[in-house]
Amino acid sequence: MASDVVVRRNDDDDEFAGSEHAQELEPKRKDGEVAKRGHLERGWVKHRLIRDFALGEKTGIQLSEQYGVSRNSITEFKKRHSMEIEEVRNNLADEYAGVWVAQKLDRIREYQVAAEKMASGNSARSQEVLVNILKAVSEELGQLPARTQVNVSNQNVTYEIVGVDVDDI
Repeated sequence: MASDVVVRRNDDDDEFAGSEHAQELEPKRKDGEVAKRGHLERGWVKHRLIRDFALGEKTGIQLSEQYGVSRNSITEFKKRHSMEIEEVRNNLADEYAGVWVAQKLDRIREYQVAAEKMASGNSARSQEVLVNILKAVSEELGQLPARTQVNVSNQNVTYEIVGVDVDDI
């Protein structure tokens, strides 16, 4: 899978120069070959292509060249993900638009699917995972307070009693 990603560094070849990380991922294969099946469905590639469609600045031909896939692949992708593209188009300022895991309802649905799978299991591990899922959903819905961490420090405390001599004690 690593061959699907091209890493391009800044001219000075310093990995951390300039921005946060100066590496830029390109969605085209390094060897110039057509991308493998499922390439456009990879998380960051999918998100970037959906945003490219939503912006509408590039043609299908330009996108097929940029992503290293056929024009038919681009057309089919656009049909498959038309709802996400429309959502991103309507919320361009939201960098998480079109990302299902950023939506509370979608996360809870995925928790539900996982919980249903775990509920049919008889092992102790299945039950433990189920309990964790149920707690996570309860926290997500605000029915349980979110997990917090408490830091306890060991500090010596000295008390001074005014009017009493320490030698008298």
